Amino acid sequence: MRWLISLAVLPLLVACSEQQMCISRATKDLRQVQSFIKEAEGNLGRGYALVEKEYIDYDIERCGTNDEGKPIFCRVPDVHTRMVPKSIDLDAEAAKLAALKKKEAQLQIEANAAVEACKVQYPE
Repeated sequence: MRWLISLAVLPLLVACSEQQMCISRATKDLRQVQSFIKEAEGNLGRGYALVEKEYIDYDIERCGTNDEGKPIFCRVPDVHTRMVPKSIDLDAEAAKLAALKKKEAQLQIEANAAVEACKVQYPE
């Protein structure tokens, strides 16, 4: 099964150039911090956070037959995920956002240098 997934991903990797893969690796941390910034800004804008919560319902499905040929029905769990509001400390969220923006500026400088190095190492 693992090799099947590898075969499915292989065309995607082949489609990327060495330079694109290098740039992607060089900007990974920056993109992650930018994702956290977007989340924190959303939380502050709403005034609360959104978190995933799983709910389990049960469906009744036919799961076989008995010796007499009559159907047997079983309860099968059906898991649903919903986003639900969660209260947050707005002051702490604002402080977190400020720290993330400071980190983003630092990572942007590092990423720019790394991207330039990738362009030199893997010219197209």
